[in-house]
Amino acid sequence: MKEGHGAMESCWIDKTEVARREIAEAVRLFFAERDPVAIHALIGAAHDVLFDLGKASGSLSALKPRGTAPSTRASVNGPYNFLKHADRDPEGKLNIAPLGRLVQDFLMDAIQMLQQVSGDIPVEAMAYWAWYVGTYPEEFNAGKGSALRELQELGLSEMSFAEIYQFLDLADILDSQVPQGDEADRP
Repeated sequence: MKEGHGAMESCWIDKTEVARREIAEAVRLFFAERDPVAIHALIGAAHDVLFDLGKASGSLSALKPRGTAPSTRASVNGPYNFLKHADRDPEGKLNIAPLGRLVQDFLMDAIQMLQQVSGDIPVEAMAYWAWYVGTYPEEFNAGKGSALRELQELGLSEMSFAEIYQFLDLADILDSQVPQGDEADRP
């Protein structure tokens, strides 16, 4: 609400849109090389929402597959739970050294779940996906002519984070230039 302008307008979003926005912001924070603790808290929230939505839609998490042992899920969820709760261990400490890679994996998993749940992902997620599959090609079966191979060939993994962030800013500028009228009015 703008100061001094009366009542706030309603703006309703669903859980999928919440996750979409959290992913987009987490990706921007990642490429801006911001605090991995803050990024993990944000992407962990999106991941939780998408994991729950996936139960109904059949969406799957690579990090937390259905039927995974509780001890395995606890090890994956441990850092995120540490960040959001202090009731059981108010004096607890967390080694954040491995958080960088965990953030990367949670981002990728959340993006894949969002794709499964909604059928589309924001430009930030597309850029991250291309960077991730290029950075970790050994984790993907990217055969010749496959969509994954095409993402790898974009070369985002060879760009600096600053360059990728500038690309995302450009995408924002271009998106803001699209008329916001009726979809039928768009070219």
